[in-house]
Amino acid sequence: MSKKHPTSLAIAGLLAVAGHSSSMAQEASVGLEEIVVTAERRAASLQSTAIAVTAMSQETLIENDILNVTGLTGFVPNLVVSGQEDQSDIKIYIRGVGTNNPTETGDQGVGVYVDGVFAARAQGALALMYDLENVQVLRGPQGTLFGRNNTGGAMLLTTKRPGKELEGDFQMTYGSYNRQQVSGAVTLPVSEQFSVRVAAYSDQDDGWVKPIDTDPRGLDGQWSGPTTLRTADNVGMKLNNTDVRSARLTGLWDISENLQWLMSFETFADQGNTGVLLNPVEVEKGNYSAFIDSPVALDMQSDVVRSTISYDITDGINVEYIYGGSNLSREQVVDQDAGVLSMFQEARTEYQDSTAASHELKLQNTAGDMFDWTVGLYYFEEETAIRFDFDGDGPWLNRRGATFIQPARGSESQAAYGQLTYHVTDALSLTGGLRYTDDLKYDRGGRNYGDDCDGYIRPTLGGSALVTFEDFLNNRTGAEGADGLDDLTGLERTRGSCKADKRNDVEVDDSQVTYLVRASYEWDDQLAYVSVGSGYRAGVIQDGGAATNPENSTSYEVGYKVDFEKVRFNAAAFFMQYDDLIRSGYDEEENQIVNSNVAGAEISGLEVELTWLVGDAGVVDFSAGYLDAVYTDYIVDNGGYGDNNTPVLDENGEPTGLYDLAGNHLPQSPEFNFNFGFHWDFQMAKGTLTPRINVRYLDDVYFRDQNENSAPVNNVINNVQQTGIAYGNPAGQDAHTKVNLGLMYDSGENWHVDVFVNNATDEMTKSSSSVDNNTAAGFPGRYSAPRTVGVRFGASF
Repeated sequence: MSKKHPTSLAIAGLLAVAGHSSSMAQEASVGLEEIVVTAERRAASLQSTAIAVTAMSQETLIENDILNVTGLTGFVPNLVVSGQEDQSDIKIYIRGVGTNNPTETGDQGVGVYVDGVFAARAQGALALMYDLENVQVLRGPQGTLFGRNNTGGAMLLTTKRPGKELEGDFQMTYGSYNRQQVSGAVTLPVSEQFSVRVAAYSDQDDGWVKPIDTDPRGLDGQWSGPTTLRTADNVGMKLNNTDVRSARLTGLWDISENLQWLMSFETFADQGNTGVLLNPVEVEKGNYSAFIDSPVALDMQSDVVRSTISYDITDGINVEYIYGGSNLSREQVVDQDAGVLSMFQEARTEYQDSTAASHELKLQNTAGDMFDWTVGLYYFEEETAIRFDFDGDGPWLNRRGATFIQPARGSESQAAYGQLTYHVTDALSLTGGLRYTDDLKYDRGGRNYGDDCDGYIRPTLGGSALVTFEDFLNNRTGAEGADGLDDLTGLERTRGSCKADKRNDVEVDDSQVTYLVRASYEWDDQLAYVSVGSGYRAGVIQDGGAATNPENSTSYEVGYKVDFEKVRFNAAAFFMQYDDLIRSGYDEEENQIVNSNVAGAEISGLEVELTWLVGDAGVVDFSAGYLDAVYTDYIVDNGGYGDNNTPVLDENGEPTGLYDLAGNHLPQSPEFNFNFGFHWDFQMAKGTLTPRINVRYLDDVYFRDQNENSAPVNNVINNVQQTGIAYGNPAGQDAHTKVNLGLMYDSGENWHVDVFVNNATDEMTKSSSSVDNNTAAGFPGRYSAPRTVGVRFGASF
């Protein structure tokens, strides 16, 4: 496949991992500031940490308008995060490793940790990045110290701690689409030993997609003749809008000289309608509109408690108890067709209630000359009650519905780990680590209802009185009640016309040992290292009472870091063996998501990062990644669209109905990517004026394993069936470049004003797509925002 930006690719192919922000550098005459990371569960210099890790400060996040992990794509080498879809989920990929199933049945392949506490659900990872010390992205399997299913890597978010003095900051932004953002934080020292920090964030806008009241497809249904549609009375609603709020209260208590307690409570709410499907043909015209015939809405609330008690047993040994408890609730209605797909499709999360708790006991030395060691015990538990409904027309719904009621889907994980670094000499260090993990996954009482239901599910669409569905099961235990009786009240009831066509009860236990072996050598502000490490992701359960085996990754890495007075350069080259990949896809015959261990893959690549202080007032930040992530073994029964996948033939040379995807690229794995940033400080009579530019390039991305090179056009416009073939990358995103611009005035008196333009070239890009009703410009997709402008005011004291 030809590339669109050969010059950009040549730059990206040079070599890329260090600082990402002017905030990481002091005045040029002084040199680069030291970056402190906790990638090995202890504070250490980035340049002395033998791991591929990127650190971003809060100032960098604000400069680039990064609100949560979805905004990090393009800023970190070989990191791609796909946007929110019909369950407000996200999918994180590092070096091509991730998951396409972040629902309650699966886990991310990249763990997100806030103050050392694992974010259990994908939706929980959307919690806002505000009032942070930094964000660290660890690339490659983190199977020893952060072993919770981290086959691809980990993200560490560290919030700001209360200090000993009264201080605070405030920020507000006004921008495109009536964006209004306000945030602030203040530290209040209550006594010599106790202080608190209060931080809050709010961000709303009107959305950049326009609801329309005329169905562009016309009045006749595609799949089952004329269809009675909902009344399109949703024209006044906000679509692809932001509506988030969060607050965090943190307390730090120095109980004694050796004993400290850090505790926080964080609440987060999201009521935005994001992830609306758009027609690529209309997007190319600059027409961002959708026909909404469902009452789309989101009400998601997340409450998290995090606690760390730290005790210095001796001058050189510390023990920590880390606790995390979370509760996530969500109700959501999504219009899955949005006037692009079949005549009517609606997905509803009637409820989701996820509770999780983790306990960790970590013991380590803090003042070792010859040895650095860390050992620990970890326990995690989570349970989700969820009901998810479909209604509509389409190739599989066909004017009927399906509901999935799972009263108790959960997991338990326990682990013991240890890591030891032996400093053979002042320069040479050897590291070894082991982790034993035991994972239990279960579904207690889950049921699917579909083929035996008569018509739609939601009563307002003509479906049954579905309140009776809740009576099939005891939602507290998952146990079945006496026939004909309500499980909770014991009273007589009517079941209606539906019965469960699939029982999902299952319990599966996996265990695994993961490891790390590494040698590093430091000399003259330089570090070289070589490492071998493994990662493990527990198997996933699925509807019908089935489960997969775990998937495993083994990574070989060579790295080099150097830090001069004005230049910091870090590089890493890696090769990964990825086995028993868990892949998920919708099975129309089974009417469910099907998970299975179906593939093997090999991944190799290169990453470089450079920070350079130019002259007296300039800073260059550059990072790049090269990724060759391909399947080595993958047989499927769906070759997708196009003609690029090889049919599997039998001994007589006849097609078997299977296809060989070996050699295809893994989804969300661009071959090249780079990020370039530059700013220059102009000293004024009063204050400093700083213009800046950021340029990000991402190569072609496939969203599906099939890597389609074409697809037939089959959508309807004004009752006319569209035909033809769409060539290129219809179920993915073509290579693209995005540019951010900014101009900041810093008064030098604790206040500043920042004018910014995000996506200045107005590049419209998809993060995922639906493979239904292809258009002349590819499949309908979920797009990132167009060009936006704004002005930001900040102050501190």
